[in-house]
Amino acid sequence: MRAAAALSLCLTLCAPALASAQDALERPSKPIPTMSKPPRFQGGLKGFASPLTLKPANVPEDATANFTAKVGFRKDTLYVGVDATDDQLLANDRLTLSIYFPGSGPLTTGYTWSFGFDGKRASATDSGTPEFAQKKVNAAVERRGNTLSLVASVPMRALPRFPARDPMVMDLCITYEDQDGAGVKAPPVSNCQSGTMVGDALRLPDEPRKALKLKPPEVVTALEPAATGWLGWDLLAYPAWAQGDEALEPESLRELVVTNPLDASAMNVNVPDSLSLPDGRAVVTVLTGKNPYAVEGQCDADDELRAGFYVVTGKTASRVLEWPVATCALGRASSVVLDEEGTLTIRYSNGATQNFAWSGDHFSRTELGKR
Repeated sequence: MRAAAALSLCLTLCAPALASAQDALERPSKPIPTMSKPPRFQGGLKGFASPLTLKPANVPEDATANFTAKVGFRKDTLYVGVDATDDQLLANDRLTLSIYFPGSGPLTTGYTWSFGFDGKRASATDSGTPEFAQKKVNAAVERRGNTLSLVASVPMRALPRFPARDPMVMDLCITYEDQDGAGVKAPPVSNCQSGTMVGDALRLPDEPRKALKLKPPEVVTALEPAATGWLGWDLLAYPAWAQGDEALEPESLRELVVTNPLDASAMNVNVPDSLSLPDGRAVVTVLTGKNPYAVEGQCDADDELRAGFYVVTGKTASRVLEWPVATCALGRASSVVLDEEGTLTIRYSNGATQNFAWSGDHFSRTELGKR
């Protein structure tokens, strides 16, 4: 049954991921030019020396706004300049930049930053843009008559999840939302449709990614900046690899790899904070999911708690196992023990036992002691 479930998961996740990556590789893309010097943050496009220009696509006939944008890259930063014209430039008018790397996986989303003539504004809560990425984007906004000029800098550390090795093909969507008055909203103008650029995509140079000097394992297909480090992803729910800005401790690792780590005792599962391998290295546990036993006397079959097990070495951590620790079928984890020979045993309240052998760099499930 577990094998069938794993096959079903792979058919669900692996095929879309491979298709998404292949589509990104085959999609026509334009290289983003590398600039010899950063653009001026004042004066709009006049101080933006890049030959790559973007304009809206399929502008509605009744649109009362338009824009011209330029894009360039220097060192570790993406620069975007926009001159937007509007017949009535009002306080509620909004200019948004969205970045998405379609080759980073089927379950990933892009980030969005919003601007008005008063400067950078908070992005919508449903945009999925974390606070640290909001703060790392610097921008200058000028209002000159009926023109709104923006120059924004987006460092690599603010980008959404991007391919770890494949070409960094991206969609850069620029959208101007025009508010012509109280209760009146003119059609927005954008160079994208449904989050995808009309025509060729863009492609970041590879040098900035190399300059990060990150060394994730081969299984990692996508990299993602985080507030306190970097994450490397494969197809599972937990990151396959993580690197902190500082040496990782159990608590800092949990905060790095998941947004809201859960407390095992509060979930009523007996999962220790950390275990120890025979060679002395720490295995840190990270708990996420939804407690199927949240309602006393009931179990919700659609919910489960999962644990990620990470081996920590200095600033880096590698996921060595991901496994459920509370489901309606298994019950709750009543004990999690790692013995001196490297055998990990998880026992559940419904009587099941799962055993895993240490293979040198991960745990492999064994049939020994299965019930």
